[in-house]
Amino acid sequence: MENKFEVGKLVSFKSHPLLKEMYIKGDGKYVPPIMLVKEVFFENKNKKIFDEATGKKVADKIKYICVYFDDNKSEFIESHLYESQLESISLINIARFDEEKEGSQRKTLIEEVDGYPNTFEYEFGKIVYFKSKKLEAFKKRESTKIKVHKDTGLEEKEITRQYVVNYITPEFVLSGFKKESYNDLFYENGTPKRLVSTDFIKVKWFNPFQHKFSEQFLPIEFFIDFNPFNR
Repeated sequence: MENKFEVGKLVSFKSHPLLKEMYIKGDGKYVPPIMLVKEVFFENKNKKIFDEATGKKVADKIKYICVYFDDNKSEFIESHLYESQLESISLINIARFDEEKEGSQRKTLIEEVDGYPNTFEYEFGKIVYFKSKKLEAFKKRESTKIKVHKDTGLEEKEITRQYVVNYITPEFVLSGFKKESYNDLFYENGTPKRLVSTDFIKVKWFNPFQHKFSEQFLPIEFFIDFNPFNR
């Protein structure tokens, strides 16, 4: 079995509206987050992926642990999702304002984020950024406003756009580093069971909902050590 996504890659749930459109239509709270792959898990050969009664497919042989930041609680959330339920961020339509101008020669936002390095030099106290930060900040929602002409009473449609910044992350400060070791990465026959990160960094941030500082170990592949908005 060959996995479609590697550890540290940016993915989204298949229902993300920006996989089909340039702008979000409707309620922005139903837009799923952009996530990072923490672990790839290969089911063993005995795993049943078809329902015995109906013969319909109900699972995949490859599953991912994906992580996103819940800005409503200021915490990281893990989700277990099958490969068929995910898409690469390379297919998502998110652009900077200047990209929407015809003839723009700048590297696209997706190309920029997809080219982020996989690691960096750890330094205690360094500020780092979650890789999805810039993508979540540049999502846009399009809506139609109806204006009524005060003299004629005729209706006129006006299209408005605004940024939808749910799932956006704060800046994080490095406060620890550790090497993880594993003893269950392969099945007895030598085939891969799990793909994981070995380098974990502890990041610290202020949690406004708990009114205290939070910290957590996460793969170094999830972060960059430069401000993405300066590029």
